Amino acid sequence: MSAQEQMRAMLDELMGTARDGDRSRYKVKFDDPRVCKSFLLSCCPHDILSSTRMDLGECPKIHDLALRADYDQASRGKDYYYDIDAMEHLQSFIADCDRKTELAKRRLKETQEELSEEANTKAEIIHQLGESMGTLLAKAEGLGQDGEVEESMNYMDQVEDLKRKKALAE
Repeated sequence: MSAQEQMRAMLDELMGTARDGDRSRYKVKFDDPRVCKSFLLSCCPHDILSSTRMDLGECPKIHDLALRADYDQASRGKDYYYDIDAMEHLQSFIADCDRKTELAKRRLKETQEELSEEANTKAEIIHQLGESMGTLLAKAEGLGQDGEVEESMNYMDQVEDLKRKKALAE
């Protein structure tokens, strides 16, 4: 935006659509249904949430600083009840955000349940491997004390295999 365009926008914001004395230049008035009532009150969610995670994109209605200035001047003498329209617009937006949040929470809960089921299955497998290792170690010790060293060594090899399986499972 050039410096001249910036100055023109600042003048429009301060003085409204009739700043040059030519009221016919603007075809749209602030009370036109195509004008964003929330913008006139500086609370349009499209502007507030731009560049955030909940960015809604461009507002489909007209946003013009000159029309806001016209509204500010006109609202000093008469109440147009645009605050009620803006509140309804914001409430519908909040309800939409709440729906999205609930949906995301539901998806997260389902994912967590799947992950916890998977973790429980793995934990049970690890526990069973640990019990098997303990049983085989006890047998190997018993055989070693009885003097059957070769059989005891076979059990110890099985214990080592189970240790590797347990390490992989963990």
